[in-house]
Amino acid sequence: MLKIAHTYKDKLQIAYNKIILTDKYKYFNFTNYWDYAIKLSENSWNEIEAVSVDRDDNVIGFFRAGISRESDKVSSLGIINFYDKNVTFSRDLYVFLTDLFNKFNFRKIEFTVVIGNPAEVMYDRIMDKYGGNIVGIKKKSTKLVDGLYYDVKMYEIFKDDFDNFIRKDK
Repeated sequence: MLKIAHTYKDKLQIAYNKIILTDKYKYFNFTNYWDYAIKLSENSWNEIEAVSVDRDDNVIGFFRAGISRESDKVSSLGIINFYDKNVTFSRDLYVFLTDLFNKFNFRKIEFTVVIGNPAEVMYDRIMDKYGGNIVGIKKKSTKLVDGLYYDVKMYEIFKDDFDNFIRKDK
């Protein structure tokens, strides 16, 4: 179930601390160092943040959308699944993306992924399914904690395209 991240900040910090410095999660970090504390916003002006929680109220995932209010768009996404494949997390990701368009009424979502991130395949499928685009690839664009440079893939999806694909699914 999707919940406001700020309410779960202590549980979120514990889940985050379990994964930092783990090779599998280097892609979420998107840089060559780790912040040990996950910093949450105090309001939703610049970022909308949510957690995915299971039936026992444990945090299983985290979602952050960076907001560009002057352009009426989401300018970045931060998504992390603290476990392997999880149906609740997948449903909550869909709800989070749907909410960005339909509850918060943003016209567009732009985001990037480090190529090689296991989630890249999922993002490609989301773009294919809901009418988004791979805008391009920036070569050797970011350095991760392993000291290597990685390419970055850029995505965009518009509310109108997303809504059209949702209508077709019904």
